[in-house]
Amino acid sequence: MKTVLEIQKLDRQIKALEREVDKCPASIDFKNYKKVLQEGKARFEKLEAQASEIIKNYEIAMNKFSKMRGDSDILKKRNSSSINLENAQTLVADANSIVGELSEENRRVEDLVRRAEEIVRKSADLSNKLTEAKMRSNTFKARIEAKKQEVAPKIAEIEAKIAALEPKADKEKLTKYKKMKESGIFPVYVNLEDVFCGGCKVELSLNFIEKLKNAKMLTCEHCGRIIMLDK
Repeated sequence: MKTVLEIQKLDRQIKALEREVDKCPASIDFKNYKKVLQEGKARFEKLEAQASEIIKNYEIAMNKFSKMRGDSDILKKRNSSSINLENAQTLVADANSIVGELSEENRRVEDLVRRAEEIVRKSADLSNKLTEAKMRSNTFKARIEAKKQEVAPKIAEIEAKIAALEPKADKEKLTKYKKMKESGIFPVYVNLEDVFCGGCKVELSLNFIEKLKNAKMLTCEHCGRIIMLDK
């Protein structure tokens, strides 16, 4: 058991070095770049949806506009001899109605055009920002790779120590340790900290603690790590 714990201690050192890479400024910048990229993609999709809606409304508006223009032309072509005192008021009302609707629809079309122009401008600005971010990402990658190369010899040295220890470890315990580590449970072995799991920091039941006192080693009922009563 002591050998497996020593291997875990060395694995912790490797994890710490890997975190150095993951938390270096270049890695943080690269994560921010990916976030910008994802947000940019979402904004592009939103702009495309808005553009599709504008095109649809524009076509509807132009069809209505054409129909109103047609109604207006029909009204203009009416024979003036057919106009008399009885129908003059109706003709004027019809003309005023068509003119009003034409003006309103014309404003609607102009508004749709303005909105379309705004979407084009926003899309161009967003495209430029994403292009700039993509160019900078190559610099981030280079800096991350440099950091990896910096810690690589240290990791290799620790891995050599682990390889030397493994033949001395209990095979069954080592196999279980590796399997749990590969499944994402790490550290595998933790201590009892008062009434809390030393891994997930969740309070343990009194019944569990009583069982642990007898067994000296039990699987945490919350996170699946193996809790040891003694260091």
